[in-house]
Order: sequence, then C-alpha cells, then structure tokens
Amino acid sequence: MNPGLDKTAVFICHCSGNISEHIEIDSIKKTLKAEGIPVFDYEYLCSREGQTLIKNKISEGKLDRVVIGSCTPSKHGTLFKKCIQEAGLNRAMLEIANLREHCAWVHPDKAEATEKALSLIRGKLKRLEKLEPLEEIKVDIVPQALVIGGGIAGITAALNLADNGISTYLVEKDSSIGGNMAKIGKVFSPDKLAEECAMCSLSPLMNEVVANPKITLLTLTEVEHLHGSAGNFTVRLRKKPRYVHDNCTGCGRCSRMCPVLVENEFNCGHMDKKAISLRFSQSVPKTYCIDPDHCLQLSGKTCGKCEEACKSGAIDFSQKEEIIELNVGAIIVATGFEEYDASQKPQYGYGIFKNAITQMELARMLGINGPTKGALLRPSDFSFYPDTVSSTGICGNESSSENSSDENSGTPKRIVMIQCVGSRDEKEGGNRYCSKYCCMAALKHSNLIMKKYPGTEITICYIDLRALGFYENYYRAVQDMGVRFVRGRPAEIVEKQDKSLVVKLEDTLSQQIKELPADLVVLSAAMVPSKGTRKIASVLNISQDESGFIKERHSKLRPVDSSLDGIFVCGTAQSPKDITDTISQAGLAAARGRAFIADSPKTLINEIPVINPLLCTQCKECLRCPFEAFYINESGKVTVDPLSCTGCGYCTGLCPSGAIQIAGFTKSQLKAEIEGVISQGDLLGFVNSGIASLTCDNIGNSALNYPSNVKLIKVPTNLVVDKELLLHAFKCGASAVLFIEDPPDSPRAEIIYPLTVRHFEKMKEEIGDSGKRIYFKKAYVPDTKGLAGTFTSLAREGEEMIQ
Repeated sequence: MNPGLDKTAVFICHCSGNISEHIEIDSIKKTLKAEGIPVFDYEYLCSREGQTLIKNKISEGKLDRVVIGSCTPSKHGTLFKKCIQEAGLNRAMLEIANLREHCAWVHPDKAEATEKALSLIRGKLKRLEKLEPLEEIKVDIVPQALVIGGGIAGITAALNLADNGISTYLVEKDSSIGGNMAKIGKVFSPDKLAEECAMCSLSPLMNEVVANPKITLLTLTEVEHLHGSAGNFTVRLRKKPRYVHDNCTGCGRCSRMCPVLVENEFNCGHMDKKAISLRFSQSVPKTYCIDPDHCLQLSGKTCGKCEEACKSGAIDFSQKEEIIELNVGAIIVATGFEEYDASQKPQYGYGIFKNAITQMELARMLGINGPTKGALLRPSDFSFYPDTVSSTGICGNESSSENSSDENSGTPKRIVMIQCVGSRDEKEGGNRYCSKYCCMAALKHSNLIMKKYPGTEITICYIDLRALGFYENYYRAVQDMGVRFVRGRPAEIVEKQDKSLVVKLEDTLSQQIKELPADLVVLSAAMVPSKGTRKIASVLNISQDESGFIKERHSKLRPVDSSLDGIFVCGTAQSPKDITDTISQAGLAAARGRAFIADSPKTLINEIPVINPLLCTQCKECLRCPFEAFYINESGKVTVDPLSCTGCGYCTGLCPSGAIQIAGFTKSQLKAEIEGVISQGDLLGFVNSGIASLTCDNIGNSALNYPSNVKLIKVPTNLVVDKELLLHAFKCGASAVLFIEDPPDSPRAEIIYPLTVRHFEKMKEEIGDSGKRIYFKKAYVPDTKGLAGTFTSLAREGEEMIQ
C-alpha cells in the first residue's frame, strides 16, 4: 500500500446507470484494491443513504482524505464537502472525479471510458497526497436583498422577501414596474375558462410594493457592477433622471401640453406617446417621466410647456444621473423576456406587410388602454397617430382622416394565427426550444375575438398544440367556439392589392396544399431572453445556457440557484414559462434568498492566495493585482483581502520569489494531478473553473463525443499555469496542452481574459519548440460543439505525432 494513501478511500456513484452503464466499476474497484486503496460504490452517493455510507466509512476507516467519482462537482460539490465535514474532515480533503460529464457521457466505447475513469481517479488520488487542510473564512451575511427586474416575477419575489422581514431593493430599468404582464390585457388560470383582467391582478401587487416599508423601489435604474462575494455583495447602480420630482400628482397636464410625440414601447412602438408621459395609466410610481432623447427643452430648444403647465412645480430639467452603491447579502434576477423579432423569418411578412402582427401586438390592440382602445382593426386601415405628426415628431392641428373611421370599418373577418415563429426551429435565426406560452396565448386571443366579434373565422396553424394539464379544458372550449386548426408550418405569405393576405402551407394531416385567405395574420413569436437578462448575466458573472437564459444550478435540486452562491433567478429570465409558473418560481427564489441570508455567518470558498512569509521579500509586486485584493496591513506586511480576491492566480505570476500560490491549486498539487491523469499521447486541457468548465460539462450533457485521451484539469484561471507545469505535462507524455478560458463577457473576465492571452503568448515563447504544442481556446456555452470539435482535432493531431 502506498504510505501516502493509507487513510484515503474512493467512493464511486452509479448515478442510476448514467455512470455504471458506461464504465466498468467492478474493474476499477479490482484495480485500485490491488493497489491497496479501499473502494466503495453505491447507486446514489448524493442520497441520504449514500452520504451515510461515506460518513460511516470515514469513521470506521479513520480516513482523512476522500475521492468521489460521480457527476460534475458543480452539481453536488457543496453537498459532498458538507458531508465529509459532518464526518469530521476538513472540506479541502475531498476531490471529485467527474466520471459522468467528462467520461461516461462523452466516450461511447466502454473500455476506453473505463480506462479514462481510472486515470481521473488516480489523478485525484495523487493530488490528495499534496493537499493540506484549509482554514475556513467566515463572513456575516448582509441582511438585505436586491431584486433585479420589476415584472411579475420581481414584484412577487420582492414582496415575499419583505413580508418575511428582509429589507429589499427592487430595481427596474423602466419608469414603472409591471413588466410584460402589464401589456397583455387578459390572463387566465389553468383551472378557469374565463379570462380575467391582467391589471386587476397586477395593480394591487404593484401598489403593495410602494406601500411596503421593507421595499425600496428604484426605477430607471440599472445594475452596472458587482463586487464582493456571496453574502456580502457590493452593487453599483446607475439611476437615470426622471426630470420630474416625487411631488408629481399624476394629473397629466404636462403630457397634454407637450407638443412632441414619440414611439411608445409599451404599445409595441406605436406613435401615441408624448415626450413626457407615464409608461401606462396605472404606472407605479405614478410620476411622469421625460424622455431626454425627444424633449425639446433637454435638446437645447426652447419649449418648457410641461413646466408651465405643472401646478406642483415637479418639473426639474436640472436633474442628473446618480451612482448608487448598495451592500446586499443575496440577489434575485428577474429580468424577464422579449418577443422574438419575427422579421428574422421574412416568409411570414412581419415588417413587410402591415397586416402581419405578433401576439403581443394583438394583445395591446385588444387591451382597453391600447392604441385602438380595445377595437380589433387591421393595421392597414388604422392610423396609430392621434394627430397629424410632422417629420420632427411634433403634433399638428389637423385631424387625420384615417383616424376618423368608425370602429368596425377595418375589423378583420378572417384571421390566421401561425404558431412556433422562432420556436422549435433549428434553421438559422430560430430557437430549438418550445416557448411554452404561445399555444395558450393563441387560444386566449382566439376566444376573446370570437366572443366580441361572433362570426370571425379564425384558423390556427400549428406543429403540435401544447395545452398542458388543465389547460386542455380551455383548448376544448376554444374548439367548441368554432376556431379551426390546421397542422402545418406555413411556407409563405403573400399580399393582395387590398392589403389582405394569403397564407400558403401544407396540411400535414390531409397532405394537401392549402391557401388560407386572411385579413390579419398573427404570429406567435418565441420568447427570448431580454437584453437586460443577457447584460445582467455578464455583469454578475453567472452562467447562461446556449440560448442566453440564465442557467440554474440544477434543474431538479436547485432550480432557482444560479452558478454563483447567493444569486438566484426566477421567471422568464431563467427559461420560457407562463405567469402561473413564473409566480411559483419567484416565490421559491425568495424563499431560497431568505434562507441564504438567514444562514449567517457564511463560509467562503477559501481557494485564495497564500503568502509564504519565508519566501516573501515584501517587493510589493502583488499590489498590482487588478482587483486590489492585496494591501499592506498595520504591521507593514502584505495581506490578502478574501472579499476582494477572485482567486484568479494573476498574483502568482507577479511574485518574483514564488512566495504566492493559490490554496487548493498549488504547483505541487497540479503537478501531482498531471502525473496521475496523463498517459503518453494525451491532450491535456487546463479549464477555467467558470464558464469554460460549464461548457466542458455541457459537451456531456449534449451527448457529444470526443476521444478518450483528452484529459481535463480544472484551474481557477489559466494564469496559474506556468512554464514549469507545461514542461512537466510534456515530460509526463502530453502531446499537446490546451488553455480553455472564459470569454470576456463579464467584468471579472474582461480583466482576466486579456491577461490570460498575454500569459499564454509569454508561455509559448518561454518553452521554446514546445510552444508549438500549446493552444488557446475561448469557451462559450453556445459553442459546445465547437469545443468538442477542438478536442477531437487536437487529440488526432497528437496521435499522428506519436505515429
């Protein structure tokens, strides 16, 4: 028995066949036991029974080190660390070999997968020989929360937090909370056939927000930067000026006097809004807001009519942007969705034909506060300009003749709705996922129209109509109303001289080509991540899926936890869903956030720089850290601030005496793991533990393959990989080394990425001829196939070099 491993044991999880059906676990056990290493296996190590097994074996065998072969550590790493800690071990004395995503799911050949699994375990065993216990770093959690996004998800989460005693900041980029739900007019529940007023449900909640003393509402505000760590985040916000004080009474005189019309985002871009306005009539806060891009006064021209009309003196053109810093313990992201740009599918005529609109535009038209005041009209027959508007956007006095037609003059008699526009579409510009809400939205609008305009002919063109659970009852009720359904995706829409349309498609049930005449075509456009969702994922440095939605930690066990502790996600920022599911998930996110804050003090990940005082010369080179994580303490010694440190490893290259190493990723530990995993001709990948690691895991999740001689080692960033490690990898037999790094899509990565690129170029020069054998790859989650392809091509090149 190796004396360095006399208190180490290996535990292998079957993962309900996900591992055991692809890897010969008995063969691995036999090999390791012959080397004197205790090995135990169980169906589900993550279960209570599995954890009990681990704890009992630690106690019985007096183990001080543990290797677990299971799924990716991003799933159950925290769980297993807690497990061994409860058994009396230091959390650092655990290593997890990823036998599922990096082995079983990517290598179809069972013998090759088994051989690689054994090498991954051996790498972790050797690494454990060099590991030392780490001291825990504990911080008190700030008892405040931040909710980003003021739609129904954000409102629900903020109210739940506040009602449970948590002081909460609710940040919304628009001038009012309410989000997309405020636009849709009518809603219904799975168990109801009747439609209800959306605002009747939403408005009381919006008013509860401003009335709750535990909630601070910040509108026209966006998150710019995040600093700190879980439980102690410092968030920088930028608050735009409203140019109207809070003493605004909401009387509307200012808006009536304003001479400038602008596009109304709330009404899907119709030109029916003034340069000073409310977002909608029930806005919260009910304080008018000036659009600085269109206000004459703010553009340097003489106007000021709103100021003259305001009797409360609320107008203030001198207001400026504010920078606000908050200290919070937990963050909930509820940044919502946007409607897919249907013009990306020109065959449907959106943006080409006036009478081709989206479901959201139809919802605004049917809304009593919409551009047509609830009347169903063909856009080609109706002017959305309340008055004549000049090219400058300034209202004239002449009334538009188009706007004087009676309500029913342009009412469409034939309506065709097209499902899955941008959803369930693998072609360029489309999305592979189902948007989940579109079928029910089409059924709802069909029902509303049939009730208000009996005799209207409505046809829904579908691929598969998805009415889950009790929604099936609503689907049947709409069928009984006389709505027709044609199975097939339309190929083309053409316009006739009278602006009516013809929808051409193949009915896949009757296998007939059909031409459906339509006065109005309504496109059920996909739900896509909002620009705010994409931006906040970058700012907070949290993972996104390949479509841009924020990825949850675990779809079943942690469905609202993001990739970073202390940051949670809910609603359509996480995935497409309807209002019912959004509200449920927002409640769960609030509960998780409250539990996180209550679990104070928080134990931080202690993989931060450690300074060897015997080697440190106090040269102060480490003070060049871009995150300002090093400082001089009262004794004049260089010290690390654990809250500021990101653990990137840049300091290890700055230190000329080699006094700094990253705890858990020291040179001796990485060398040992290299020795354990590498065989002659292998491709070694050093993987950034952030987005790059997630992308590597997603190769397995996507059931993609690459050669089994690709071995991956996780590092904080590739800044810790120096010349000595590279030469050691080649000495151990690596044919090539690949740096796999996070893209510069977050504030942290924007700093680290260029440093890593420069470090890589420096390494290529320093190692001479071997520099031709090191490569660099930027890993994006959507580019999972590309990364798998890189693994395959480099591994094959290495095999050819050996031959």
